[in-house]
Amino acid sequence: MPITYNVVAYRGVAAEPITEELLFENQTIAKSLVTFETDVKAETIFTESTASATLQAYTSGVPTSAGSLTAFDVVVTPTKVQFYQEFDPNSLRFSRFKRDMKVGAWEVMSSEFEQLVIGGLYAKQVSLAAEFEFWNGAKAATKTAVAALTAGTANNAVGAAEKTAVAALTAAQTDGILVKMIYNDSNATTTAGVGTRIKVAGTTITTANIKAEYDKIFAAIPAATLAGTEQPILYAPRSHKQFIIAANNVVSDFNKPFDIDASAANIYFNGLRVEFVPVPENVVVCALKSHLIWATDLASDINLMQLDKIANNREDMFIKHNMTLAAHVVNQKFNVLYVG
Repeated sequence: MPITYNVVAYRGVAAEPITEELLFENQTIAKSLVTFETDVKAETIFTESTASATLQAYTSGVPTSAGSLTAFDVVVTPTKVQFYQEFDPNSLRFSRFKRDMKVGAWEVMSSEFEQLVIGGLYAKQVSLAAEFEFWNGAKAATKTAVAALTAGTANNAVGAAEKTAVAALTAAQTDGILVKMIYNDSNATTTAGVGTRIKVAGTTITTANIKAEYDKIFAAIPAATLAGTEQPILYAPRSHKQFIIAANNVVSDFNKPFDIDASAANIYFNGLRVEFVPVPENVVVCALKSHLIWATDLASDINLMQLDKIANNREDMFIKHNMTLAAHVVNQKFNVLYVG
């Protein structure tokens, strides 16, 4: 297809730089907010185990077995996905990008266009789309399965708000973190596919109530999780950054509910990091980084782009990214999911 470009007559001068669409950065990858498991081709086994020990009275006779040792395997196979787009570089002949084209009718590709538009703006969109899929992916079959479940308040039942959240997600290629916490159908310890996460019923979060709602999340975290060396992270919608800063700016409140550094780059609540990711509004995930897994063949595949002619006898071109992706959640019973 041709490049969509509203051009003006070029007279030899063009403003620098090109104004790009404002985009979020893929913080999940840039800040390594989750655990990346690479070299996962297909059918890779993730094993979870639990154990209990029972102290009992001594006997010189036959002792009674007490306690438990339990383990189960989950097979994870990343889904192979791609981004693919065709374009006709001939459209660039009439634009600012003709400035750095080589001489000759055969030469219609611009290095400025490759670097700034394809390698810059388009590559960012690819990265953000992959991040969005990791958090919010929901396969059509999974959406149907969750819709068929009866809503309940217990942790082994899908909540009414959770059903609404899954229904609102656009059908995708994979199941993301949100869906896996609600309906982890690969987990041997689940009931009817429902994840064993700790469920917190929420509401619409605003500047006025964000502290109170985060208190509910914090209170639901298992004490054993907070006692560990690795501390959980609060994964929140990007809009919460504004709510948090505004809540801390209330003049009459001298006890600031959030710890925020001068640049607002690091935000903490009760000692826990708050990180902003593309989860839906009124959804907060609280989990150890090691419990949320981005499984892929090679993490750098997201940055590998193929740009070439569609065929040797054609001048139009294609851009293609191939990658594999799977979201996996472990130790569900220690993870908190807030849905409003």
